[in-house]
This record gives sequence, C-alpha cells and structure tokens, in this order.
Amino acid sequence: MQHNILDAPVTVLAGIGEKRAATIRQLGLETVRDVLFSYPRTYKDFQQVVEPDKIEVGVEQLTSGLLTNLHERRISQGRRLIQGQLGGVLGLTWFVYHRGQGTSYLYRKLERAKQLWVYGTAKPGLFGPEMSSPEFFLTAPAHQGLMPIYPLVSGISNEQRVRLAKAALKSLHLLPECLPEPILQDYMGRQQALQEIHFPKNWTSRAQARERLVFEEFFLFHLGLQRGKKHTDGIAHKPNGKLVKEFLRTLPFELTKGQKAALRQVTLDMEGTRPMRRLIQGDVGSGKTVVAEYGAVKAVESQGQVAMMVPTEVLARQMVGRLKASLEPLGISAQLLIGNMKSKDQEQVRDLLATGALDVVVGTHALITEKVNFRHLSLAIVDEQHRFGVRQRSALLGKGNADLLVMSATPIPRSLALTLYGDLDTTEIRDLPKGRQLVDTRLVDPARRDDVYRYVVSRVRRGEQAYVVFPIIEESETLDLKAATQEMEELERSLLANVRVGLIHGQMGKEKDEVFQAFYDHKIDVLLATTVVEVGMDVPNATVMVIENAERFGLAQLHQLRGRVGRGSKGGICFLLAYNASPHSRERLEVVRRSNDGFFIAEEDLRLRGPGDLLGIRQWGQPLFRLADLREDREALQLAAEKAAAILEEDPNLTSYPALRGELDRQTW
Repeated sequence: MQHNILDAPVTVLAGIGEKRAATIRQLGLETVRDVLFSYPRTYKDFQQVVEPDKIEVGVEQLTSGLLTNLHERRISQGRRLIQGQLGGVLGLTWFVYHRGQGTSYLYRKLERAKQLWVYGTAKPGLFGPEMSSPEFFLTAPAHQGLMPIYPLVSGISNEQRVRLAKAALKSLHLLPECLPEPILQDYMGRQQALQEIHFPKNWTSRAQARERLVFEEFFLFHLGLQRGKKHTDGIAHKPNGKLVKEFLRTLPFELTKGQKAALRQVTLDMEGTRPMRRLIQGDVGSGKTVVAEYGAVKAVESQGQVAMMVPTEVLARQMVGRLKASLEPLGISAQLLIGNMKSKDQEQVRDLLATGALDVVVGTHALITEKVNFRHLSLAIVDEQHRFGVRQRSALLGKGNADLLVMSATPIPRSLALTLYGDLDTTEIRDLPKGRQLVDTRLVDPARRDDVYRYVVSRVRRGEQAYVVFPIIEESETLDLKAATQEMEELERSLLANVRVGLIHGQMGKEKDEVFQAFYDHKIDVLLATTVVEVGMDVPNATVMVIENAERFGLAQLHQLRGRVGRGSKGGICFLLAYNASPHSRERLEVVRRSNDGFFIAEEDLRLRGPGDLLGIRQWGQPLFRLADLREDREALQLAAEKAAAILEEDPNLTSYPALRGELDRQTW
C-alpha cells in the first residue's frame, strides 16, 4: 500500500483536481514520485536581507528599505517608466504598458508600500547602483533560505509548483533507500537529499544533495546497462587457426601498435565464454576496419556467420567491396543486403543466411527486420555507431547470441562513451598507419575565397578530386537549403565552371547515392554537398576539401570531414572558410587548425558546445538525466560506472540488494 501512494496519480495531492493534473502532465509529472524527482532548475537566495547601501553589483540579492522618490512618466504610446529609490541609495526602474487615464496598476501598488523587499541583480548606474524590473514584495517573503524555481508551463505558477513539491514531500518517508550500505557511507541519505534539493538549508546542503542524486542517477543507469552483460553465456570461438593466420600474413600493410593491441583484446573476448561487447574507438584514418575484418575471419573459422550494419547504403556498398577483396581470397563469402535491392535479390541473400551458405552480410537497417534469420550468427559488427542506438544493437544481437563489435567514427569523450556505450568495453587506437599524412588545415579569410577555388581547380587538373561542404541547420533547413543550393549552382557556373561537378543535398532520394557512386568512380571531380559528407566515405583520390561557413559545424564534425581527404598516397588539404569573425568562433576553429588529435578535439568540442552538438544530434528531446550534467559531473560518472561494475561482479543478480534491484526494475532506460 505504501509504495502505491508514491506511484499514485498527482490527483491524490491536496488541491490537484483533474483539470490541473492535465496541465501538470505537460511537465511530465504523472505520479507523486514524478513530483519528488522533478528538481528545481535554480534558486533565489532569500537567506539574508542585505541593506540597500551594502548591495553588491552583479550578484542576485534580496534587499529591503523605505521606497522614496517614486514617480511614473510616459515614454511612448502606452509605455511608462516607473522609477524610485530604495533606502535613498538603490535606484529602481520598472517598464509597464498602460494606455488608460491616471497611473498604472503597478505604480498604485508600489505607492501603497512603506517598506519594500526587492530581489534582483544590481548594475552600475549614473547615480549609484540600479535594479531594472526587479521582483518585489510588500511584506517580507514567507520563504526563508533558498527559494526553489521550477520548470513551468502555461497555467502553472512557481508558487503552485512549490506547494506541489511540499505536498509530495509528505510521502517522502515511504521512499526506500536504494544505495548499498558501503556506497551510502560516502553520501547523504536518499530522503534527506530529496528534501534538501527541493528546499535547501543553504548552498552547502544543496551541493551535498545534488552530489548524492547525481551519483544515484549515474549508478542506476550503469547498473541497467551493465547488468545484462555480466551473466550471459556467449559463444566461445576457437583459437586462431590457418584461416586467421593466412589473413594476417597477407595483409598489404604493417599493423600499428594500436591495431595489434585491439586484435589481442578482440581475440581474448571472442575466445571467452562471456559475450564480447566492445567499442573500438579510433581517430579518423586509424585503421579500425582491419579489426572488424579480423573478427569476421575468426568468426567464420569457428563456423559462425557475421553481420555488419552500417548507416547508409553508399557505405554498405563501399564496405562490401572492401570485404570481398580481403575475404574472398580466403574462401569467405560476403554479400550486400539493403532496402534498395530488388525483392528477389534480397530474398536470395536471406535464404543464403538462413541455410548458412553465406558467411558475411553487410547492410543497413534491412538487417534487423523480422524476415532476416541466420543459421549461426556469432559476430555482429556495428559501424559508425553514432547513428544506431541501444535498441538497434539489441535487435541485431537478437538474431543470435552473438559477440558485438562496435566501431566509432571519431573519438568520443570518455564521459559520453561511458554514457552511450556504458554496456561496452572500450579499446582505443591512437596511432595512425605508417605513411598516413596529416591533413594540412587552413583557416582562410573569406576575402580570399576565389583563390581557394582556383587552387581546387588546379588540383583537379592534376587528376585529383575535391569536396565542398555547406552546413544545413535543422531549425532553418528550408532557408539554408535554398541559400546553399543557390550558392552551389553559382559555384558551378563561375569558379568551378571548367570541372565536372556533382551536387547533393539531404532532400534528394536515390539520386544522392548515384551521385556519391559517380564521385567514387571518378566520373565527378568536385562533390558539392549540403549534408555532411558520409562518414567513412573512402575516396583515396580526394585530396582537397573546402568547408563553407565552417563556424556552423561542431569541431568533431570538422575533424571527421577533413578525414575524408588525403586517404591515399598524396597529402590532403582542408580550407575552413568562416564568415563569423567572433572571438568564440575563432577560438573553436583554431582548435581544429592546430590539432590533428581527434581525442583532444572531441574533449574540446564537449567543453565548448556540449554533448548534443558533439554527436551531431540537434534535438535530444528529453534529457538523458534529470539532474546530472555530462560536462560538470564527469568524475561522478566514472565513479558510478566503476561501482556498478564492482557490485555486479560480486552479485550479478543483485540478490543481496533487493531495494536496489526493485529500483532498477522500476526504472526504464
């Protein structure tokens, strides 16, 4: 019965009828528990009342004094300015709209005040400190301490949210503690933390409450991610035999230290009884694909099948071409399975997979449809993982109890890797293959734009190819697309008139793939694209990239883009054309110009722009965490991941921790 109150609808709280409950639901608050775990977004500091002559400029404060020199005057049609002084030293101004006769309602309200309490931030003025449009009270604020300020929707005031929180907190004693005793020693108790996050005594108690609740969020998240991998029986592949040894012997290049370390780790994982769940993080051009090829050969040598899922059909065709070249000489068959194939051809590939006659299949989302069945899927490879979530990975693994190898397009900061891929072990390949040249990156003044395109033409005349990339921002997609398309057509007519140009944008259908393929086959010299050039697109003959409006891309995106050039024996050059000369833009672009270290760039991108931009996700929708911040709370994230792993190592089913198991079962991630 007790737990039912927490999970009961908000209508059980005093003063909440069906009509108000419907409005509250817009904030995602369905139950009493939801209200408890819906935190203030900030606080007003009512801990002390400062004298007007002691007010600090630039700090939010509560002050009180006699209101003098109050007057109101018209400044334009309907607009009025109210001015006064608090304690004879602090200037106060309010702007109001009042078209009627006489003074405004706000002025008449202030006129009644003898003493006034004012909350706001003072700024320097001509005659001393001033507050513009501060909040005011005619009597001392009832709330003392830190006043919580909650997210609101139309029809719900902050006062109502405060009353709602107070009503929900009356049931707080029914909420069980979920942290194990050894961990709890380092943190505030759960009930106290919730009380203090809503109504803190002071900033110190608020910080301690936040520390506890942030750790709890991360800890539960990681337990949920990791619980599945700790006690599942996997497929133990055979030790390396003739096939794997022949593959390694015939590689046309020398493996780097990072690649060798990755192969050793994959070997241990695949030969173990626990399912492999591994993320291979590598910089652009670090040679991650050879790790996937190695895993595929090892799986097939143990009579297994391999599925590789990539985000686009262009990449699927490119990858299957590479795998055929490297695996078919060893007698390993590889085929393509994409939605764009004829039904008859798709059916043929599905039949080969079901009977076990096909060893390796490369495809897109078509691989995770119900129609696809394998005789013995023992390795699933997911390439360019930013575009696939946990659900797609799980759907692919649902085809068989397979090992999983996830390939990262570009490095991900440790905090984000832990969050998005906390169910995976991580291997980093930091070194580049021998002979791979770094891309020469130049930040160019737009005044020299014509020179840049003349240079592009000169490289094309030497038989090389180039990319020109324009940004498209989702919020203004139509306008951006129109402007970019006009700009591209203008380039085609003028500066690039004497070369073969291909044009693609995101709203093109099948034709987009055809243009990409024509560029790959060198039937096009310069590819103009409004979408990000496909990650993983490998055209060794492409040596030059021009990025228009470079300031509108994330740093990791820019690093990823320039990684498309200089992939062959010739060096690559990337021109960043930036039209916004602000110091912040310059600082960001200088990071890319100076550094070719994708791991460093990814961390800087997270610092400067945040997680959504780094992942190329424009709208995250609901935040992943209610309170935790991936930038601020990286140490807590790391600690929570380690503690979750340790608990599961000791007790995979959490038998000794019923409250923790109950909380985990209740939450859905």
